[in-house]
Amino acid sequence: MALKFKLSHDRAILTAIAMLITGCILSSMSISFFDSMKNAGLSRSRLWWEIVLNLQILCGALVWFSFVERIKAATGARYYIRCAQFFVALVAVLLPVEIGLAGAAIGWFEDKPDLAELNWMILACLVLWSMGMALPILTQRIVEGRWRMPLFFSGLGPARILLRLSPLLIAIALTIFEETRGGELHYYYSPFLLYLQGALSYLLRAIRIE
Repeated sequence: MALKFKLSHDRAILTAIAMLITGCILSSMSISFFDSMKNAGLSRSRLWWEIVLNLQILCGALVWFSFVERIKAATGARYYIRCAQFFVALVAVLLPVEIGLAGAAIGWFEDKPDLAELNWMILACLVLWSMGMALPILTQRIVEGRWRMPLFFSGLGPARILLRLSPLLIAIALTIFEETRGGELHYYYSPFLLYLQGALSYLLRAIRIE
């Protein structure tokens, strides 16, 4: 029997696209950071940042159009949950600009930071990412007064849950492997893998396989 793909919440695809674009930008930033022969940690190329800023505007617009109608149509508790999801998605896709602003404040455009400083920045981003994942769930708990299994995991067995978490698991495995051998590939590919994980939840919300 042939598989059939049906669009459910088609605008969720827009946020998935924004997530994938952002993941590519962050991986590009990481590759440029490690491959640069200059002392500066972040690219000072005006053309590169113009491209990134235009892509960031596109990502913000994609998230806005993905959520605006659903927020307008939502009432009661669902309205606040949608607003929380929109806020988290918007902050996530604008992370390259946020890193750029933080880098400018710290001075990373002039002096390349050491690996420990970079790791602290990555840790801060991961904490922000984790808080973003928890915010809609916490909002739902506050406004509805109960916990609910996220749709991403609802009704699935262990094997399918692991399959849906495969980008995250690959990123973790790659990080452990590279740290063990002293490599740097996890800095290159983990940002994209993590954003692929974020995009997957929106893709599965938008496309139903029958």
